[in-house]
Amino acid sequence: MPITTLTEFHHWLLTEEPAGAPFILLETGEFPRLECAARIARHLNEYDDDSVGNWIAPTPEVIHAIAADPAQRRLLGLTDLPSASRSTDPHGIREVLRALARRGHIVINHPEGRRALMSEPRGFRAALGLPEADGSDFHIILDPAGFPHQCLAPILGDSFLEWLHHRDAA
Repeated sequence: MPITTLTEFHHWLLTEEPAGAPFILLETGEFPRLECAARIARHLNEYDDDSVGNWIAPTPEVIHAIAADPAQRRLLGLTDLPSASRSTDPHGIREVLRALARRGHIVINHPEGRRALMSEPRGFRAALGLPEADGSDFHIILDPAGFPHQCLAPILGDSFLEWLHHRDAA
């Protein structure tokens, strides 16, 4: 489900989540592909039985609004940043992305996502197109020109579910 307002963010935040729920980091380069992130979330809401339909894909604008408002940040368990750092600078945004990822059941497609989340073990890392740097940290890299547009989200969502099944079975 795409998240375009703080009200939708609050609804997601109020649902009960299991500890350690996974997340997806979708790397699309400099420009987010919000429609693909939203389609992945919709696909997982249909096929991931453990999520109880609670997958979301927030827009960069919602992430910025959360970072800019101390009350929204506190809802995620974040304290205010020191005065030397603004909450909406890259460091503040990365802090919000990490807090959202800890909550789980979220598809993050944000320019700061890679810097914030590449080392998080609960994250499934997918890229559309070749990543700027070495792509060895990604679980899957797809060439979007090689697939019909409507196939990308199901391929990534199903790959995530396979990864999750084998990770949990190990």
